[in-house]
Amino acid sequence: MEVIEATKDCHYTGHCHCGAVQFAFTGPVRPIVICHCDDCLRISGYSWAATAVPRSQFQFITGEDAVSWYRSSETAARGFCQTCHAHLFFHLDGRDAISVAPGMMDNWDGIYCSGHIYRDNMPTCCAALDGLSDLDNWSPAD
Repeated sequence: MEVIEATKDCHYTGHCHCGAVQFAFTGPVRPIVICHCDDCLRISGYSWAATAVPRSQFQFITGEDAVSWYRSSETAARGFCQTCHAHLFFHLDGRDAISVAPGMMDNWDGIYCSGHIYRDNMPTCCAALDGLSDLDNWSPAD
């Protein structure tokens, strides 16, 4: 697994939306990869991104029993919070690593995105992301 050397010994924490699941891990971690496979598109509603860390470097702080593992294919499972249903984790059978959704992390120090997988399946709406308007001040009333 390719790792980001600058994340070696960095400590990361995270949690689901409702806080029932809290976790921590220590780097080095893999760069974020954006996946556009059919499973990720259907499960997340859009492309799914994740970093990864060896399982031995990952720990649950609270809520390990609040994670439901869904067999999304013959070779992988995805972890969701049973309360808020946040899509937290991905685990490919036979690999020692656990993939973590970066949006669940409290900090991303030193972590960057390295690219896409299943790019040929990327939704066409992703192709023109550069140059989009800044919508930080947009409200539903506008």
